[in-house]
Amino acid sequence: MPTFGEYSEVAICNMALASVGRGAQITSLDEASQAARACKLRYPYARDAVLRAYDWNFAAKRAELPKNAAAPAFEYANAYDLPADCLIVRSVFDGEAEKWVVEGRQILTDMGDPIFVKYTSVVTDTTRFDALFVDALSARIASDIAVQLSESVSRSQGLWQVYQAKLVEARRRDAQEGQPERLPHGGWLDARVGGGAAPYRDWRGE
Repeated sequence: MPTFGEYSEVAICNMALASVGRGAQITSLDEASQAARACKLRYPYARDAVLRAYDWNFAAKRAELPKNAAAPAFEYANAYDLPADCLIVRSVFDGEAEKWVVEGRQILTDMGDPIFVKYTSVVTDTTRFDALFVDALSARIASDIAVQLSESVSRSQGLWQVYQAKLVEARRRDAQEGQPERLPHGGWLDARVGGGAAPYRDWRGE
């Protein structure tokens, strides 16, 4: 396995191919081989699916969103366009604990302008990947391409279980890198909420 910072799309795909049991490794996703074609087809989908599957620390971003000029037709007062690189919204806050929902590429809510969001971003730079993410991603790719390359549904299912186990490990290890999130006091937040902070909404918007 490459050392930290040396991951590449090809290296990750070769890890997946090794898990599938393909002896041959690839040198490029554009080479004329069945393995390369399978990896090139599945890699971007698998990457974004694994990013969405867990709140990876390295993929977290925060943004302040202005209200969209066009309000929702009913139920909610305001709409906010998601950042272009947003894969999934983790939390939304404006000083109040309000209901919110994601529809299409917008957050619909009664929260006032602006709102503050934490989300999982699209990360394509492999040098930013966490080692546990690489493990999970290679397992996901292996499961995705196993039927095409090995014609074995059982192998694909087994590799899917490996992928799920990798996510469990990542949740346990990644969670050790910070305290449970709580709303900070002071600065712009105290100015907005008068010195008191209500709990912000989690990613489910409940």
